[in-house]
Amino acid sequence: MYTLTSLAIYGVALVLLFLLRRFLGLFTSVTVFFAGTLVWLSIGFEPGVPQSVIVLYVATMIVALGLYVTSSEESRVAFVTPIIALMVRKSLLIPRLIALVLIPSSVAWATYLSVLPSETAPPKVRSVHPSPPNTITLAAVEQVGDRVIDVIKEDSPYRAYEKTDPDLFKEKVALGKVVYYQNCYYCHGDYLAADGHYANAVKPPPANFQDPGTIAMLEETFLFWRVAKGGPGLPDAGTPWDSSMPVWEDMLTEDEMWSVILFMYDYTGYRPRTKETGHSGGGH
Repeated sequence: MYTLTSLAIYGVALVLLFLLRRFLGLFTSVTVFFAGTLVWLSIGFEPGVPQSVIVLYVATMIVALGLYVTSSEESRVAFVTPIIALMVRKSLLIPRLIALVLIPSSVAWATYLSVLPSETAPPKVRSVHPSPPNTITLAAVEQVGDRVIDVIKEDSPYRAYEKTDPDLFKEKVALGKVVYYQNCYYCHGDYLAADGHYANAVKPPPANFQDPGTIAMLEETFLFWRVAKGGPGLPDAGTPWDSSMPVWEDMLTEDEMWSVILFMYDYTGYRPRTKETGHSGGGH
């Protein structure tokens, strides 16, 4: 309602400005239009318009108004005549002095505001595909000794079951479903769409597995690394990381982690990226 009201006020002001343009003159009309639009962009929206958008729009408006006032010799003269008069007429000495103070003062104030420390935290950008390590050492639950997994060269040891032993493959998918809804859905959601109970409380937000830009673009060993090592296992090169993803190798077995990855692909209908093809298969 606030935005609609401000839009109505802005529209009425534009109509009045259009009707009075001959009495105000081209320079005054353009100046009032520019200032009014800038004020409306700054306070006329709820929630407010991002500053970057305002800057982009104002830059575009300046170019458009510049083209408008120079579209003919008549309009160019009408626009610059008041400016020249302000600069040279003795009768306009006081307005000239005011302009000489206001213009540099405005620039100085804007510069001062731009260098003030911001109270707003910098944006947290999620890197969906951070660069993986070549190998990881897995110390999974219920496993004797550590095991090294080559994230770059190895494939999922369970994917082959899809063709060689379909019944066992279905069992692993069923196990993965149980693991997911016991551990993962709180953040990643009932439908794997990043809309779980805690999704809005963690920064950065959890990955949306229904998005074709996530697991459909990844190899299963990559996902295994992310599941096993969690947020603390992200690479130093991309710091600072603040992912709240747990280190699941401390709580799940290797079998459970591979199985939950099978379930994620089975549920979303995506195929994992493979080393042979270099791309992911079809989606839903």
